[in-house]
Amino acid sequence: MGDLRNDFDQLLQQRRWLDPIPAELQQAYRAQRLEEFNRLVRLWGPLLPISFIAFQAFTLVFYTPELHGPDLRLLLWTEGVTGAVLMLGLAVAHQPAWRPSYERWIPWALGLILSVKVVAGFQLASTLLAINQVYITLLVVLIGTLSLQLPMRACVKGCVLGGLPFLALPWISKLHYGLLFFGHYLLTAAVVMFVVAMREDKDRMMFLQSMRFNRERQEVQRLNVELAELARKDGLTGLSNRRVFDEALRGEWDRARRQRASLALLMIDVDHFKRYNDRYGHPAGDHCLSEIAAAIGGVVRRPGDLAARYGGEEFVILLPGTNADGACELAARLMDKVDALRLPHEASLTAPFVTVSIGVAVCVPLGAMTAQSLTDAADAALYEAKAAGRHTVHCRTVG
Repeated sequence: MGDLRNDFDQLLQQRRWLDPIPAELQQAYRAQRLEEFNRLVRLWGPLLPISFIAFQAFTLVFYTPELHGPDLRLLLWTEGVTGAVLMLGLAVAHQPAWRPSYERWIPWALGLILSVKVVAGFQLASTLLAINQVYITLLVVLIGTLSLQLPMRACVKGCVLGGLPFLALPWISKLHYGLLFFGHYLLTAAVVMFVVAMREDKDRMMFLQSMRFNRERQEVQRLNVELAELARKDGLTGLSNRRVFDEALRGEWDRARRQRASLALLMIDVDHFKRYNDRYGHPAGDHCLSEIAAAIGGVVRRPGDLAARYGGEEFVILLPGTNADGACELAARLMDKVDALRLPHEASLTAPFVTVSIGVAVCVPLGAMTAQSLTDAADAALYEAKAAGRHTVHCRTVG
């Protein structure tokens, strides 16, 4: 987790201009940008035609005396093209298939609208209408680049396409007006690019911070799951611990009582384990317990069965829905599996290798019986197995 945090801290500290998002995060970044665009279209898309109507209303109200003859026809034509491109763009933006590529096609639509307005500004005979066209064109630059949340590359593309008509400046009749128009256009585009660069840097920082937070949250969740899992396992053997066994016994006991089903419990003890520790040392004793735990895990195969370390050198196996024959058969298989390990035990009074004694208790929970009665019965069966000379299985039926 420390390495993950350091990687994101390094990315957040980089302040290079237009520093790109790392390749491994590009897909997530594009997905976030697309989600922001979808939200923009859904919530604020209707404002674009409203803005278009407001621009036309402004021209009609304040420039009515100038609207006649060729200028009126020119404005009707240019605004008709602008409105058509705008509505087509909105229709395309609402199509899921086209949304992911919005950064590629919006600059073309923006560039076309700007080009039409620049050309109209060159052709208008009325000075007032021409000046109004300059201001409206600059407003379109601002709205089209900033409100649509376009990236720097798309903004540059749209402004360059929109400014292509300025290449005809040497051939227009009103050269001074054209140069002023071009100067205002360049100045507005430069300001827009500066704002877009600042916004992109801020978006990049916010994205990286959110990614760091999400990754750290996922790491914390993963660690919590691991800790919860570790809290349920015995650290030495990897089997379930005593607490898990107690919880499982209560749950299976209640289920068996409701269903009137059989429930079996095996209690396993390593014979002469204290002598083993005294003879070989505690590290060897730990290894011995791990080997026996692996053998126990090898015979417990059904999903509902549970093997756990009960304490010290004692283990338990809980077998829901198992009768006495099935439980005793499993106990015999376990004893054979432990014998097959052939772990040397020179200090044993039973055999020259490590052996186990197993007590088996089986019952169908009825009446006033409790889960403790099954545990007590298994413990008593284990005591009887030890009393009989160890390295044996003793079975009891409760009730």
